[in-house]
Amino acid sequence: MRETYSIERLNKLSCKEYKRLMGIDKVTYFIMECTLNQAYKKKHLKGGKPSKFSIHNKIVIFLIYMKNYYAMEDLAFQFETTKSVICEIIHLILNELLKNKNFTLFGSKCVKNEDSENRLIDVTEIRIERPKYNQKKKYSGKKKYHTMKIQIIRGVETGFIYEIQIGVGKEHDFHLFKRTFEGTPDNVTYEVDLGYLGIDKVHKNCKVPKKSNKKHPLTEEEVAYNKEIAAERIFIEHTNSWIKRFKILSTKFRNHLSYFVPIAVLICALYNLDIA
Repeated sequence: MRETYSIERLNKLSCKEYKRLMGIDKVTYFIMECTLNQAYKKKHLKGGKPSKFSIHNKIVIFLIYMKNYYAMEDLAFQFETTKSVICEIIHLILNELLKNKNFTLFGSKCVKNEDSENRLIDVTEIRIERPKYNQKKKYSGKKKYHTMKIQIIRGVETGFIYEIQIGVGKEHDFHLFKRTFEGTPDNVTYEVDLGYLGIDKVHKNCKVPKKSNKKHPLTEEEVAYNKEIAAERIFIEHTNSWIKRFKILSTKFRNHLSYFVPIAVLICALYNLDIA
């Protein structure tokens, strides 16, 4: 199985084929490899027993796990090792990458100043296994199963994901926003969907689609306004689509929930590297 994902064979793939297989492009892989090589050298300054797997094989295992979300037993069989080794490799790479600035998000300080750009906000839900405790808080009435929410704040011009906010399935999208907007300058515009009705009472500079009902249908001007917002918001829908190419965030999340935030942050950082 290691020969299947050898460096020589992967380099023969076109950029499109490589990204389809691994989930990331070759440049992002190179940055990952350099980061992990530096971390490996620091960790083994005093020597020690060499690992059975090279840095390349470890990255391949990690990316296959994140993209295809195989059971660790399946990966252990494919790479002729044990489940505990696969688990150790995945956690090791996750922790080492998050220590590097290239694999973290910009943070709220970058978007809460007068020079910051306008933002698109959207929430995506990821299904999780039924928890043992606090089941009602994590139950989503919209999806009809237990979920976790990721609120993504994306720049309109640059397209970077600056910040994410995590919530449970029962928490409303607007409530998630109220936990993050404090400190935002008045000149910054938020473009949102109908899940954020009432946002103008909290932050006046917002673009919210007009809502119709049976007694008051939308006028032609309001329809045109909604289309304008939809044309601008389509890019954050593309962002959600990119993130969910990794099945760990598009199928039922089977890991412990303590790993949900680190994995979500890392995948969003991979998106930033991809568009950079």
